Amino acid sequence: MKILYPIIDGEITGGNIICFKIIEEALKRGYQTIVNSPAEGKFTHLLKEKGIKVYNIDTRRTFRLDSAIKLARIIKKEGISLIHTHTPLSGAIISRMAAKLSNIPLVNHEHGLSSLNSNSLIRRCQLFLNTLTVKSVVCRIIAVSQATRTGLIQRGIPKEIVRLIYNGVLVENGQTTNLRSRNEILKELGLSSSLLLIGQVGRIDEKKGQHIFIRAAQRVLEDFPNTAFLIVGEDFRNGVYQEQLKTLAKNLNVIDHVVFTGYHPDIMDIMNVFDLFVLPSLIEGLPVVILEAMAAKKPVITTSVGGNPEVVIDGETGTLISPEDPDKLAEAILYHLNNPEISKRMGEKGYERVRQFFSLPQMLNKVMDIYKEVLAER
Repeated sequence: MKILYPIIDGEITGGNIICFKIIEEALKRGYQTIVNSPAEGKFTHLLKEKGIKVYNIDTRRTFRLDSAIKLARIIKKEGISLIHTHTPLSGAIISRMAAKLSNIPLVNHEHGLSSLNSNSLIRRCQLFLNTLTVKSVVCRIIAVSQATRTGLIQRGIPKEIVRLIYNGVLVENGQTTNLRSRNEILKELGLSSSLLLIGQVGRIDEKKGQHIFIRAAQRVLEDFPNTAFLIVGEDFRNGVYQEQLKTLAKNLNVIDHVVFTGYHPDIMDIMNVFDLFVLPSLIEGLPVVILEAMAAKKPVITTSVGGNPEVVIDGETGTLISPEDPDKLAEAILYHLNNPEISKRMGEKGYERVRQFFSLPQMLNKVMDIYKEVLAER
């Protein structure tokens, strides 16, 4: 039995990482897998290295029936039995059209609600098509957080087909083992072992709030000048935002303390050197990087948006702050730096929480159960 996975793009993102883990599990269970990506990038190259076939049908525009027809042709050619899409609104609609044309079931993995938060005429038309196409095929929608599930239902998606499955990460006998040493990573980054290291991981994008992180750094450095702020990730949009961040850091006189590492292939290795993990996102679904930080026993500071409060218990496993508030972020960072024992305990409790509620095996088993469910209804 063969499954088609349409994805949002060809780069390494949290959603694509989750997709890859699901593909690996599907292969172990005897399914065959194929991916469709509108563009090439590091993630599609990784897939091809693993022997996974990748098509490049552009599903980024909702009102392109030809894209749905092309996808349906791939479904017929490859003998696809199920679609599991990891695309936002436009891609999900096109995938459902293709599923309808091909008379096969579909699972839609909704990694967040940002694609639904607009009131433009085009977006209202998309939301109408979204509800219409959901009802036209055998379908399940996986919401990565309760906040996402609630938002989908409020937008007209039948609640009986929306399933909550939290993202998961490996905690034992996996990502947290066989890590490179802290000194090795610091040497690679050109950083002194005496520095306090505060890190943010993720694509460089306004929605991830790196500008908030840099503004908070200015205040933190007044009290803790021996601190470096690591921004780990890439700017997929021609580097414009990253250049703006560098200009901001220069204007605030913190450029010597801000390190842009670029893409790093071993996130858990670099996470291991952080004293504190920060994610000041403006919007979120349920970030994999928060789970990874907790799996590495790092105290977490993040914003109270999306599914973040479902993962981070404020004052227990980390600290929640309001979005777009560099002063509050600086205040939270300073609290952790001034109270290292409390901060360490938060990291340890975060580890226990992610191990209990956000493990990768739990997530994968629930996804595989949904496959069986929709295939049985076909």
